[in-house]
Order: sequence, then C-alpha cells, then structure tokens
Amino acid sequence: MLEPTPSAQLSLPLSRHRLIFAPEAPMRLPAFAGSAWRGGLGWALKRLVCVMRLRPCEDCPLEHSCIYPTIFAARPDEDAQKMRRYERVPNPYVLRQVHPRRTTVGPEDRVVLDLLLVGRACRQVAYLVRALDQAGEGGIGPDRGRLRLSAVSPVDTPWAPIELEPAHQAIRAEGSVPPIPEPWPVVELRLETPLRLQHEGRLVGPHLFRPACLAMALVRRVSMLCHHHGERDLEADFAGLKAQAERIGVLDDQLEWVEQLRRSARQQAVLPMGGLVGRMVLDLSAAPDLWPFLWLGQWLHAGKGATMGMGAYRLLSLDSDVTIGKRQFGG
Repeated sequence: MLEPTPSAQLSLPLSRHRLIFAPEAPMRLPAFAGSAWRGGLGWALKRLVCVMRLRPCEDCPLEHSCIYPTIFAARPDEDAQKMRRYERVPNPYVLRQVHPRRTTVGPEDRVVLDLLLVGRACRQVAYLVRALDQAGEGGIGPDRGRLRLSAVSPVDTPWAPIELEPAHQAIRAEGSVPPIPEPWPVVELRLETPLRLQHEGRLVGPHLFRPACLAMALVRRVSMLCHHHGERDLEADFAGLKAQAERIGVLDDQLEWVEQLRRSARQQAVLPMGGLVGRMVLDLSAAPDLWPFLWLGQWLHAGKGATMGMGAYRLLSLDSDVTIGKRQFGG
C-alpha cells in the first residue's frame, strides 16, 4: 500500500467569502440560480477589468495577464507539456447560492451567495466581489430583479463567517489551506446539489455510479487546479490512486437523478443540467491516499457545473463497525 499522501502536497490555498444581498423589490430567482450568477459575474467582470474595449479574449495581447480570462475563461497553455490532452482548464472559483431555497423573494429577504477562490485567484477577491455587486445591481433572474450587496463575510479557518460591511472594511485577499483531518475509515457522503459526472462519454446515473468515478474526478480536478492556478504541480502516484479508488467500498447508497434546467445566454437556449442527489456510505479503509482529495472536494465541488454550485457535498464521520444493510446513517 502507498504511504499516505502528505497534506503539504495538496497545499492549494482557498478563500471563501459569503455575500449577502437584499432585493430592491419583489422578484423571482431561477430555480437553478448558479447559472444566473455565473452569467452575471462574467458580464460584470469583463466590463470591470477589460482595457481593450471588450474585444474577444482570444488573440488579445493581454490575454495571459488580464484578470478576466485568467479567472473566468481560462484556457490551456499551448506551450505547456503537462496536461496537454485536456481541452479545458477548470476556472479557479465556485459560486453557490445557499439561501433562500424559494424562488420568490422580497426586500425583507436576504439572498446569500458563497464565493470560493482557488490558488492565485484568492488575490483577486476584491475584483470578484465588486463584479458580483455590479451583477446584482444589473439584475438577476427572469425578472432581472436588482439586488443590493449589503455585507461580505470572509470565511476562514475554522470556516466560521464574520459579517463585514464592505463600505467600512477592506476585503482581505489572503488564501489559506483548509486543515485536513486524519482519514475517516467510514463516511457518509451527502450530495447537497446535483452531481453531474461523465464516464466513457456517458452521464453517470444512479445505477452506473461507482465511487471510483467520483474519486478520480476529484483527483483530476485538484491536479489541474494546482497546475494552472496553484504555485506548484501536484506530485502524486496517479496509478496508485486509481488502484485505491477501485477499492472504495459502498456500504449503503440512496441516490436519485434530479433534472434541472439552466438558461444559456451565449447559446440562446435552455439546457438540461440534471445530476445525482442523495447520500451514500463509503468504506475508505483501503483508500487512505484519496482522503485529502475527498476532503478538499467539499469546498471545490465535483463534476460538471462545479463553478455554478453543482456537485456540492459534505462528509460525515461514521463508526468503523458500520455494516451493510444498516439504515441508521445520518439524520
């Protein structure tokens, strides 16, 4: 068995901020709000930082130094020797609307959005917060309802929010590495937003799901974020990690497919964005080296649409004597 991967090799800085918005008037939010927030962020960020009169980023002489393409439209470096087979680069942010769950809100409500930044992008948090502020002012959702940013809460170790008024406090730009606890041999994994995975070109449904698919998707995601947005590449025995992923045991699973739609302004179409939700109990005792990736995935999300808030999950520790057939996991 491999020696456990040192957590220092996964030293990918993260910063998370909670943005609190107040609707100016009664409005509707889309059921899948992450797509609307991402579209608003892209629109506002480019107008905020582009000095080339909003020309296309491709072939722009400032493409590799401008904040917008680096964060929102990252592309692979044609000269890079590593990871050349990947056509897309994961963007170093995650947006997730955490409140409210309902789709109709008014001035008495608060709309809460979490912003996670990864690696070097942590230094640009002030630009991202300002862009989201402008996105809210420009209108979100089918009614283009206007939202006013009322507070920003940095979330640090131990990841507890502290509300700050942006008009009176500077927005901190430091990132930090979440502490990774000792591996839990048996965990409950709760999918909080739809997880959209592909395996061999096919979407993974409840009957095709294998934990190895999720584990290796997280390994690839962390590795690519380290390579393109971190300070150094991830050094790991990928073949060994894959072998351990195949040894993850499933003690219980209650998964289902939930369909949802998102509107794409670029494609002028409504697109399906369904995925897996539910819970599963995993035996990780034979896969200790994958633990740091699973732990960090709680912040980074997994699968397609991660930047829009899809693929969010959390881990709960269970006693190691849990056996197949029990239905007493979680609450």
